[in-house]
Amino acid sequence: MVKQTSLTNTDKILAQKYASDFSIPLELAQIVAKWLPEYNEARVFLFPDVKYFHNPETIPDIELATGEIIESLNKKESILIYCHDDPDGYTSAAIMYKTLNDLRRTDNESIFVYSVIREKDGYILNPDVLRDYKQKGVKLIVTVDFGISSGENFRIAKDEGLKLVVCDHHEIKSTNFSVPAVDPKRPDSKYPFRELAGVGVSFKLAQSLYQKAFNLNPDEFYNLKKDFFPLTMLGTISDRVILREENRIFCAHGLKIFNRIDEPWIRYFRKGGEISITQIAGEIIPIISSAAYIKPKYGIDVLVSHDIDYVTKTMEKLKGGIAIRRRGIELLFKETLSAASIFPGVVVSIIPFSGQRYLGSVSARLRDYYQRTSTVIGIRNGKCFGELRSNDINLYEMLHHFRQFFLDFGGHRKAAGFTMLRQNLDKFMDEVVKYISDCKESLLNEYHTSEDVPVFFLNKSNINILAPLAPFGEGNLAPVLTDGVSVYTIDNKFNIIEKG
Repeated sequence: MVKQTSLTNTDKILAQKYASDFSIPLELAQIVAKWLPEYNEARVFLFPDVKYFHNPETIPDIELATGEIIESLNKKESILIYCHDDPDGYTSAAIMYKTLNDLRRTDNESIFVYSVIREKDGYILNPDVLRDYKQKGVKLIVTVDFGISSGENFRIAKDEGLKLVVCDHHEIKSTNFSVPAVDPKRPDSKYPFRELAGVGVSFKLAQSLYQKAFNLNPDEFYNLKKDFFPLTMLGTISDRVILREENRIFCAHGLKIFNRIDEPWIRYFRKGGEISITQIAGEIIPIISSAAYIKPKYGIDVLVSHDIDYVTKTMEKLKGGIAIRRRGIELLFKETLSAASIFPGVVVSIIPFSGQRYLGSVSARLRDYYQRTSTVIGIRNGKCFGELRSNDINLYEMLHHFRQFFLDFGGHRKAAGFTMLRQNLDKFMDEVVKYISDCKESLLNEYHTSEDVPVFFLNKSNINILAPLAPFGEGNLAPVLTDGVSVYTIDNKFNIIEKG
């Protein structure tokens, strides 16, 4: 007999209210009542709409950043957008590039974009890159999905005589910045939702810029810049942030618009048919991600170009890079496995450095293979390049705790990286192993079994009633269900996945 979740009397009453107020089937209402007992939260979840977006003005420094950028544009100064080398970074840069080109006061090419090349740049601004763009007339740097984690970025920009605006979503402890630093995760942030992806923060800064420059209200901005929503959806899904609240709105609204508008990059993928969230995650994101392994600039170019021929040719190059990337990851993963040292709660693999671009993916595979926090470190010329992945440890908190060891570092709760001198490695690893084994925080293990999670009754023939719960992903896992005979779940295409 399959054990089903038990509903309290309160759950049952709430489910009946949800079913009545929201006009949804009772089976669906029971799941939502168990997940989201707060009425308003349930309403926003079931009916994600832009009317529920928060006012961007409460994100720290967003008004200062808006003023700095508009002043630079009014002076006809050239601006450099500096971004991370992944789909969240590319989509963040694409939104900012489109925004600044709409707002610029000159017909000359004055908005530039640079995506980091990790082997060359690491996790901080590269002074050599900045000098190259200074020669092109750049006066202001706007970072997106990048920049807030290291104080070195602020010093480097100042030393190069450049103004700086930081637009980021990475974790940070400081509240004291010498330049505008836009980030809902700042400790002094009053923004109601701190889990935006980098592209979500870029969207909010773009909104502030359009509203200020053109005196638009929010609805006018959302209508005018529909093309921003598919970009924000793409970056949000790729960065594996929790798919709740504003992130859910971005995904739901972005998917609708993706299947309606005719941007060249969208036309390439849609080819006359409708695209699902599963295709976004499984087909489109891997293609855009491969830019980091071929030429990071392509990741932005394909999202902003109006030339369908260029987009098609470049996408084909990126698609061809997927196989190369997979082979590289597979080879490095085998090397990483053979060098792995396993400790309570953490697996560590130290290898000769052969390129930073594969380390993150390999670290993620190592985490999944051993079902514990992973640290993969490549060593070259007296430096260590590390990538960490975890499902339970707050990696940013951990790296911040050991910040004295690093040349630079940054990241999130579940994904982070660093650069460090080789002489610090042994001490750092001893401290990390101890830190993780002694960690006393309550950990949420993602590797649930059917006994760990609620099991709701639903006949398999009725799974389409669960459509309002999608898209499923980080922070919004598909429910575990039973038809009384077997336990199953579903994916974003509503395929049935038996749980055994």
